[in-house]
Amino acid sequence: MSSTGWTTREAHDRVDSPRRAELLTAARSVFERLGYGAATIADITAEAGVSRATFYVYFASKAEVFAVLAEQVRDAFLEAQHVSAAEDDDILAVLRRTTGTTLEVVVEYRSLIVVLDHQSLADEDIARVWNPIRRSARERTARYLQRAVDDGRIDPVADPQMLAFMGAGMNDELAPLIAAGELTPDEVVERIMGIWEAVLRQRRR
Repeated sequence: MSSTGWTTREAHDRVDSPRRAELLTAARSVFERLGYGAATIADITAEAGVSRATFYVYFASKAEVFAVLAEQVRDAFLEAQHVSAAEDDDILAVLRRTTGTTLEVVVEYRSLIVVLDHQSLADEDIARVWNPIRRSARERTARYLQRAVDDGRIDPVADPQMLAFMGAGMNDELAPLIAAGELTPDEVVERIMGIWEAVLRQRRR
């Protein structure tokens, strides 16, 4: 086997390693508890119960593990917003489902998202990773709504971009109420859908 092939296989094994997953879980817990600035690699390895050398098998730095966690949030949003061709035409059904699934993501990752948002304000390297991830979820919603406008299926009261900001903002503001047990996910989805129905002005075919 060539050295390149060995390196590629070794990298693949590290990505799929249960130990790497344990380190990511530990890092997330540390970042959520201490914030990014105060957290250290020593904190992460202590949380995971591994040596510093083990950490460096999987990650080059604290910044790298933080970026990987940001990508996990991105992937969760991508999955939550997936729309199949079969359901694409039913706009309100799509929004009802994706509102529920994206709310689940925001609730699950809310503490990490707060840390990512905060750190991106002070750290240009983190901002370059996190800000496009933040934008991408809104932009997917905006593109979906714009296609519906172009197809003559909705006549919204505002620009799709602004409506996408509205949807993301409602998720951000209401997810903590779900986490606190003040509202159920179903109650939040119903309230948000009432707003979507009012602002989209769906056209009947």
